Amino acid sequence: MIVMQGISKSYPPKREEIPVPVLNDVNLRIRPGEYVAFVGPSGSGKSTLMNILGCLDTPSSGAYFLDGVDVSHLDGDALCMVRREKIGFVFQGYQLLGKLTALENVAFPLMLRGISEEERSRRAMEALRRVALDKRASHKPCELSGGQQQRVALARALCYSPKLLLCDEPTGALDEQSRDEILTTFDRLHQSGHTIVIITHDMSVAKRAMRRYIVDGGGVLEEGRSRTIDRSPV
Repeated sequence: MIVMQGISKSYPPKREEIPVPVLNDVNLRIRPGEYVAFVGPSGSGKSTLMNILGCLDTPSSGAYFLDGVDVSHLDGDALCMVRREKIGFVFQGYQLLGKLTALENVAFPLMLRGISEEERSRRAMEALRRVALDKRASHKPCELSGGQQQRVALARALCYSPKLLLCDEPTGALDEQSRDEILTTFDRLHQSGHTIVIITHDMSVAKRAMRRYIVDGGGVLEEGRSRTIDRSPV
C-alpha cells in the first residue's frame, strides 16, 4: 500500500543560505490492511510526513509509492485526483457543516462528485452504520458529542471506500471516554480490513495500533509491534 524510499524534505530558507531539513532519508513499508501509528513531539517532522503520505505535499528527494503508483513528482491536479480516489482524511477538527445533519455531512463529498441523491444517501447511511451512528443520522453537529462528531467525520471519510484512512490527531480534541470510543471504532475498522495510519503525539493512542513508528529529528524509526489483531468479521 505504502512504500517510501529515501524520502527527504527540506523547505526553502527564509534568511539562511541553506534549506531547512525536516525529514531525512525515510524508508518504510505499510501493507494493505495494516494499522500503523506515527508518534512524535511537536516539531519532530510528523506533520510534514503526514502531508507527504496524504499527497498534500511532495518530497524534496526520494520515491513514494501509494497503491503501486509513484506519486513523488505528480503535479497538483494529479495529486488532487489521488487524494480524491485513494485517501480518506480524518482531522483533529471535525470540519462538519453546522447546518447539515450527520447524514448530509457524510453525503456532501458524494454530491460534489455528481452521485445521485438516492445513491449518496444509501452510501452515507451505510457509512454511519459502520461507525454505529445510523440512529443519529438526522441530528446536527450541535446535537452530538465530540466523539460522535468525530465518528461522523470518520464516516464521511469512509463513504467512498478509500484505499487508505489517514488520521491526523483524531483524538486530540476529545475527552477520555470519547477518545476510547473512536479508538474502538478504529479497532473494528481494522478488523474488517481497512488500512489505517494515525499521526499522533499521544503514545497511549499509538499503542492501539498494530505497529508504531517514532518520528524525531527528521528520522522515522519503527518501535515494534504492540499487539496482534484478530481479523474476525464485524
